This record gives sequence, structure tokens and C-alpha cells, in this order.
Amino acid sequence: MKERYLLAEGLCLDRQDARVLVDGKPVRLGARAFDLLTVLMERPQVLVTKDELFARVWSGVTVSDAVLTTAVKELRQAIGDNARQPRYIETAHGRGYRFLPAVEALSILPGVVDQVPPDATRWPPQRLLALAAVLASLFIAGALIVWPRISPSPALAPRSIVVMPFEDLSPGGDQRWFADGLAEELQTTLARTPDLRTVSRLSAARLVRSGSSEQEAASQLGADQFLEGAVRRSGDRIRVTVKLLRAEDGSQIWANSYDRSASDVIEIQEDIAFHVASSLSPAAPRRQIRALVGAGTHSSEAYEAYLRGLAMDQRQFEEGDLDFATAAADAYELARVLDPTFAAAHWKAADTWFGNQTRLDASTRGSVSDEVRLARHIERLDAAIANSRDDVERLKYRAARAAMDLELVTARRLMEQYVRARPRDTDAWEELADLSAYSGDRAGMRRAAGQVHQLSLEEGEPRSRAITISVMAMDLDVAVRYAREQLAQRPEQAVTQYQAHRAYIWAGRFDEARRLLPPIRTSGLAPATRLLAEMRQACAEGRQAEALRLKSQIDATGNLNTRWLAAALAGDARGAVALLRPLDREGSLPNLMQYMINPGFDARQFPVLHDRLTRNGVRPHLPAPIPHACPPRAAGASLAA
Repeated sequence: MKERYLLAEGLCLDRQDARVLVDGKPVRLGARAFDLLTVLMERPQVLVTKDELFARVWSGVTVSDAVLTTAVKELRQAIGDNARQPRYIETAHGRGYRFLPAVEALSILPGVVDQVPPDATRWPPQRLLALAAVLASLFIAGALIVWPRISPSPALAPRSIVVMPFEDLSPGGDQRWFADGLAEELQTTLARTPDLRTVSRLSAARLVRSGSSEQEAASQLGADQFLEGAVRRSGDRIRVTVKLLRAEDGSQIWANSYDRSASDVIEIQEDIAFHVASSLSPAAPRRQIRALVGAGTHSSEAYEAYLRGLAMDQRQFEEGDLDFATAAADAYELARVLDPTFAAAHWKAADTWFGNQTRLDASTRGSVSDEVRLARHIERLDAAIANSRDDVERLKYRAARAAMDLELVTARRLMEQYVRARPRDTDAWEELADLSAYSGDRAGMRRAAGQVHQLSLEEGEPRSRAITISVMAMDLDVAVRYAREQLAQRPEQAVTQYQAHRAYIWAGRFDEARRLLPPIRTSGLAPATRLLAEMRQACAEGRQAEALRLKSQIDATGNLNTRWLAAALAGDARGAVALLRPLDREGSLPNLMQYMINPGFDARQFPVLHDRLTRNGVRPHLPAPIPHACPPRAAGASLAA
């Protein structure tokens, strides 16, 4: 009988419960990766050929070398190994792999004292201490974690899927918007399905463009399944072909082909989503799945306009061109006009009228006044609430509406109800983080930041907002950890570099922050944003004259948010308040409210805002000083930048 545990240099594999710990911390492995590690650890320091691995891990299934390579890569990432300087797994190119450390097999159950071997007292004390530490960590982990191979819990280990970019096979090659929009809507629809985790389409597209096959891309992103498809549109006819496949071996789960009139696009989308969701969530009631995958409109013209909006949004995310954002806004407006009962179109259109102006990716409606933008935003929110046929989605709409009236206690309660029902909606966790900040709840901010970070990493598209939220919650060690993990996955992401730089400065890690300045300088961030990072570094290093010179440049080129941050960073408290004073009026309070996420914002300086908050049961937090800012230039400077 094989011993239950295999131990090697901080790595512990539990064969019975199919779980792995590295230095006492549990790691998640797919079934193939776990089996692969088991085979290698059972034959330590010996070359295990590719043929042997195929026979043991993929018994009865014909797979390519690329599948084995992908599985080894997943395994290395999970256990923290490096292919160039391996600690655990060495590659014998063209032949196989070798597990490097010596392995010890043990049969002792974790945490059960009476099963210690009779001769345990003769073991060296160091050995006993090491074994006790491993067993204790195994016992604690077993109490806290439900592993995929033991009574799988949908909440902890949902099936995962990524919708690959759909091909446009139309004669004119001019239907990319339709292919992209349909794929995006399918991904969004599947994300509402119980027990199903969706993986970032952006990351999948990036990998495919870099030369990976769709199966390899899905495996690298940790998706269990992937959906591939193609569209061909000619005149009034549309043909859509789709396949649902397993990432581990490329085998087909479900496939279909639709050759219909273009007016049947809604039926096509709903049918695809229903069959995919049913295949991956067999326990979910069919009636519930049908309700979740509904398009929300019976107008094919409105739906096509909505798909165009989704596609343009996707292009804007990929290419950063705000012209695509404008095209998306126009498409959503058209969709809601074509079908006034289309709640999702109203919701998307509302976002285009009133976004968070303190964010780096904020866009505006040109010279339209705050009052007009707010009125149009609220009009579309009200339409979304009135026409929504999904009670859960309506919670999110109502939370947004309450926030516009600064009813922050109500807004946060509604959003908390929403995330309990849709716990994998990363956007909603971001909104909940903001609402927690406005309410002065730093614990709520930290919890939401953790969800944003974890979910976005799982999706393959880390969100720097998790770093920002943690910084604003003054949870600086965690912010630094998030920054490092996100930069390890997406080192080229400019917004992440910027937010990581602020986290490092606030945490006192000046050298680490300085190393991020060169890529920030050459990034596509707005000039004033790049200068703000330079100014933070200068203040932290005591170069006050240079910091003030940078501030003057920011004042000349920046928007309201960057100018306010620069004034606060320079210690000009009076100037910072003066910049935001014009927002302290009824038509602009939602804009002013957005600055409340900053721990140094002092609501007491804005009487209209402060009165509205207190009447709505919110006690604003007291301002905190900026870590490592320039010396104050005015009495009472405490605004954080």
C-alpha cells in the first residue's frame, strides 16, 4: 500500500485527498497537473520519459507534446518553480522530465497524535519539528479548504470557461464587430450562470495572437473548457458555428451550427448560451438557466446595436482609442431607442454619461455640464430599473441609483445583496469597494479589494483597482503584495505600474518605486499622470524644489483630479480645497463624492456635501496625512494624494 504523503523540500503532496502544499500553503492544481506531479514525485531524481507520462497521466487518450508542455508549465507556476533554474522539475529536452529533490513517503495522517509511529521518539528533534510543522499546516488547510477532488463545492471550485475570439468568415470581412459582440455577450451571459467561472477574453485573444492555439491559451489561463466559433454573414443570412471543448485534451463536449435569417440572432445567442451553461452546470434547473441567458430584448435591430456597443467597448480596452468608446456610447443609445424596454442597453448607456472622474481611464462627454450628464445618467438608470426582468440585476441598478442621491447606506446594502447572489462579478466588487469607502468602512474596502484582486487574477486580467482600493484603505503591505503579483502577471500594464508606484511610495519602498519610473515615463498614460508619479518620488526623496516644478507642469496640463492630487501632495491644503469647491452644489455632489475614496479627503470643508451625508446617516471619516509627501505649505494640510 502506498504511503499517503510525499514530501520534498517544502512541498507536500497528499495522494489520498489530492491536494498539494508548498511551504505550508495550499495551491490549486488541475487534475492533470496533480497526476503529473504525483508520477514525478513517485520516481524522484530519475528521468521519466514523455511516453511514460502520457501513459500514466493521459491513459487511453491521444494528446500532443504541446499538451504535456502546457501541463508542466501549469504545474511549475502553481508550485513556484522556474524552468531556467529549477528547484523541483528539470526538463530533459525531447525526452521527458526529472523531479530533482529526494522524496520521503509518509503514511501519518495530519493532526492525529495516536498514529505517530512507535519509534517516533527516536527521530532527531529537528526532523520531528519539521514534520510537526508540515502536519499542522496540512491539518489547518484541510479544515479551511474544500479541495476539488473531495466533495467539490461550486462556490469554491466552479467550472471555468473562456470564450475565444470568434472568426469573421463573411465574404467582405466586415463583420468583426458582429463576431466580437456575439462572443462578448456570450461570455457576459455565461458569467451569470451558477457554478461557472469565466476567464478573460482579452487575455485569451492576446495569447492566440502571440501564436498559442486556442487549447493552449485556455490551459495557460486555467480554463477547464473553451468555446470557439465563427460567423459568416451575407445579405440577410447568417451562419454561426460553435464548439465547446475541454482544455486538457481538446475533446468536444458540444457543438452546433446555425444557418438562419439575421433576424434570428437573439434566438441563436440564447440557444448557444443555454446549451453551454447546461453542459457545464448540469445540476442547475433548466428554467433558471433559460431565465439567466435571456438577451433582454425581442428586437433584433436593438440587439445588433447592443452587440456593436459591446464590440466597440472591447476594441477600446484592447487598443486604448477613445474613439471606440464614443462609438460604443452611440450604439448603446441607439439600442435603447430601438427598444425602450431593453434594460441592459439603458444600463450600458447610463455608464457612458456619468463615470468615475477620479479614475485614470475616465472619459467625459466633452463640454456637457455636470448637471446635464447627471440628469441623463439618472434617466437611463431609472429606465434600467423599470424594465429589468432580472431581480438580481435590478439590485445593482438600484444601488447605482441610490448612490447618485448619496443614499450610501442603502446603496451599499443593495450592492452587498447583489454580490451575494453574483459573487463572481468583479465590476460589482469594485463598486462595493467605492461605496464602502464613501461610507468610511475600511474593512469593507479591504474585503472588496481582495475579491477584485483574486477574481481578476483568475480571469487572467489583473485589475489595478485592487491596488488602489488597498492603498486608499491604508492597507499598504497588502497593496504592495497585490502590486507585485499583478506586475508579475502583466509587467507591461501602464496603469498597474502607476498604481504600484504609489503603493510602493506610501509603504516607504522608494527604491522599488523608482524602478517603475522609466516604463511610466514612456507609457501611454496622460502626461500629467506621468508627472504625478515623478512628483511623488521627488517628495519622498526630499527633492522639494523639483516636486514644486513638476506641480506647476501638472497645473498647466492636468485635469481636475490630477491637479487636486498634486496640490495635496505639495502640502497646499487650501489650494486643494479651492479646486473642488465648485463641485459643492446639488448638481455636482456625485462627482465630489468620488473624492471621498481618498483617505485624506475632508468632507467638513464642503458644507453642502457634509450636510447631505449626515442627513443620510453617513459619518465621514477624518482625514489622514499623506505618507512621504512634501512638507505642508499651509496649516492643516492632510489631504492624501
